[in-house]
Amino acid sequence: MRSSAIRIVACVLGAALVAASCTAPADGSPADDAGADVEEPRDEPLDGSDGEDPLDEAESSDAESSDAEFDDTLSDADMGGSGDAGDVDCSEEALSGGEDGFAFTSAHRVVDGLLGEVCFGELDQLLVEAWDALATITPPGQLTDLALFAGFEPDGDAEVDTLAFVNALDVDGNQFQMTVNVVEAEADPDELLLTLAHEFSHVFTATQTQLDRTDEAIDDCDTYFNGEGCYLADSLMMGWIEEFWDGGLIDTVDPFEDSVEDADARCAADEGFFGSYAATSPEEDFAEAFSAYVFRVEPDTAGQADRLDWVDAQPGLFEFGERADAAGLTPLANNFDLCG
Repeated sequence: MRSSAIRIVACVLGAALVAASCTAPADGSPADDAGADVEEPRDEPLDGSDGEDPLDEAESSDAESSDAEFDDTLSDADMGGSGDAGDVDCSEEALSGGEDGFAFTSAHRVVDGLLGEVCFGELDQLLVEAWDALATITPPGQLTDLALFAGFEPDGDAEVDTLAFVNALDVDGNQFQMTVNVVEAEADPDELLLTLAHEFSHVFTATQTQLDRTDEAIDDCDTYFNGEGCYLADSLMMGWIEEFWDGGLIDTVDPFEDSVEDADARCAADEGFFGSYAATSPEEDFAEAFSAYVFRVEPDTAGQADRLDWVDAQPGLFEFGERADAAGLTPLANNFDLCG
């Protein structure tokens, strides 16, 4: 079960990278990271398609309406990356941030939201299929924040249960890298789906329009400083924090160090968390709930239902679930450990 073997934890991948979120062992121990000449990225998808949305034929006027609503909150400009993906370093050192523990097997540049040619290692069809799953549930235009999509095999006992991680590629949060454990992806396809949704939430809640990483904003932060930047007052995460982490709960979180004991205590006190690791921080709480929402996981408690209802009410977020429905990827079982 997800709860007994897996946690999503924050990890820092060296000074060149800003922050990462990754799936790691249930004991809360942090995970490390690790990635040849670079080929030019291709501008067309690897599957030979014309780059159109894979669910175009299933889209309806309702979906078009949801796109319009999405523009009012997290627009394409909000979630669209900036910079040239072709300039992103795809060397092993860059992929790993200089950290050990992850043996990178393959990596692709992401060009304008499409999976480009292999830029490190060899083509891995399983990694391509993971990308296809991510692209299937993600509304068009929202994958442009990703600049690298990579696969790894664990290179140490502590990394065996790490399913994936996300890290910013620059100090401003313009572009991100998502990395997937290809061994675990093959072993548990359903867990991979939940993990992809979870990790992508760490991307769209950490863009420049959501999180201000400037020194001035950090020094004067009057919302919440997550160890990387200061959330804007109208950001998704501030809305989440105000709804589910009020009453001083947010003040018990150390943004620089995850505490398994503190997370377990919060889990014991609140049935709303989707597992004990969700209680580690508001980011992980949102990410677990978002993944459960996308794949129509049935809530076990009223508190979990409240979280799913909140996600459903956010313009733009409900479309992820609709796309998963249309692709026949739902529902998935609720294997999160119970809190409360």
